[in-house]
Amino acid sequence: MKHDQHHHHEMDEKLPKVQVNTAYNSGIVTIEVRDTHNNAVTLTETHEKRMHLVIVSADLETFLHVHPVENDSGDYEVELELPSGRYLAFADINPAGMTYVIEPIMITVGEGAETPETNWDSLVKNESSTKEFAGKTVTFQHPELIAGKSATLSFDLHDDTPLPYLGALGHVVVLDEQGTRFIHVHPISNDQTVFEAQFPSPGFYKLWAEFKFADTGVLNFPFVVKVAESN
Repeated sequence: MKHDQHHHHEMDEKLPKVQVNTAYNSGIVTIEVRDTHNNAVTLTETHEKRMHLVIVSADLETFLHVHPVENDSGDYEVELELPSGRYLAFADINPAGMTYVIEPIMITVGEGAETPETNWDSLVKNESSTKEFAGKTVTFQHPELIAGKSATLSFDLHDDTPLPYLGALGHVVVLDEQGTRFIHVHPISNDQTVFEAQFPSPGFYKLWAEFKFADTGVLNFPFVVKVAESN
């Protein structure tokens, strides 16, 4: 199992580029993955799926991790009822023999209300390292986070044992405060909910730790962190 970090990969100019477009209509999210000639692209399966689609509301409050399936036209789609608002969509894919960079795609549903300003300093100051949801408790521990330096992110599940989920004991998705930098990491081993991540620049980040439990299914636990400048 690979425990790599997915984010803004370096572009390989020698390989053809992938173009990704997303649309939302009548409860269906459609994702087109095309080459420069508008042909459908073959995707390689990673962590049991050919596409991991993360959709986050523009205020970073709503988090969804879904898996669109290929339709007859070679595009991917998933049923999803999104309330009115603005969302950022990230298609985490591995196109065969092509180069791709994960970037946010804006989805506007209904009127698409303006995104309120977020007081990140206040959020971090009041952030709890322990979150409880659906009867589960998760405590997040990490060292001082410094831009460009690898950090160990540990999650204590308080005697609950997670089930394997998409080929790993858990998944952590990270976005910067602008919602432009996307990071997706997996545990460093098959028996620990411990992750390694590198935050590319200083500032505020929000992360969601996903775990699957026998009695509740998949739950995500959000945390906010501040990353310092490197010396």
